[in-house]
Amino acid sequence: MIKFFRKIRQNLISQGKTAKYLKYAIGEIALVVIGILIALQINNWNETRKEKKVETVILSILLEDLKSAKFFSEEYIASEQYYLDIIETVLHKDSIRVVLEDDVKTTEYFNKAFWDFEIQVPVINTYSDLKNAGKIAIIKNNEIRDRLSVLDANIINLDRLILDRMNVHQMRIDEICVIDVNFLQLLKFKLPNYNITLGPKNDYIEIMDKPKVRNLMGIKSVLTNEALGYRKNLHNEIDSIIHLIESELTEDHSILTND
Repeated sequence: MIKFFRKIRQNLISQGKTAKYLKYAIGEIALVVIGILIALQINNWNETRKEKKVETVILSILLEDLKSAKFFSEEYIASEQYYLDIIETVLHKDSIRVVLEDDVKTTEYFNKAFWDFEIQVPVINTYSDLKNAGKIAIIKNNEIRDRLSVLDANIINLDRLILDRMNVHQMRIDEICVIDVNFLQLLKFKLPNYNITLGPKNDYIEIMDKPKVRNLMGIKSVLTNEALGYRKNLHNEIDSIIHLIESELTEDHSILTND
């Protein structure tokens, strides 16, 4: 092909047809430029397609991660609500008397009211890995990227909230089990086969009449309710991003299929 064009140029020059040669030369250059541009466009198209495939894989993995986080988030919310219900039960004299009719339920309720709370938070490992590796830009959709960033920040804030609650619990609420309650009686719930002398039974009506105990349990109720509200908002965020990614993956599948 090169020899063919060279022969045409030589014939035009030898025949003194300079103007035609110049026109031909310009046309030949234009053809070369167009060929290069087409090649670059094809290369860019291939690179874009490769990047889209990588993004689709990442989004698919992230989607499964978020669905898992949503599942555990539901469990954490249920657990938080369970603890809040127990605290509110022991703070009311009428409901506490019903609980006291059952020794097993009494031990369970006061053990959890005085001692336990939910500490787990949802984990989005795929996003954390992308962030730590500096690869967030793989996700091209700005809304998904921004929403994930906000979700990550809110998970960190929830973790801090739970840590603050733990510190308050250790500094203040644990006093109930040290000073006001025979905690060995509560061990029956956690360690039913623990062979020790449990000592006198707790008078929970009297214990819950103490202003200090009621105030501390009130503080725990407020902290638990705050954590519950935060968890619910976080759960809604996770669910919203799941729908957003599902929509993006449907669109990506359509693009890749049509290409």
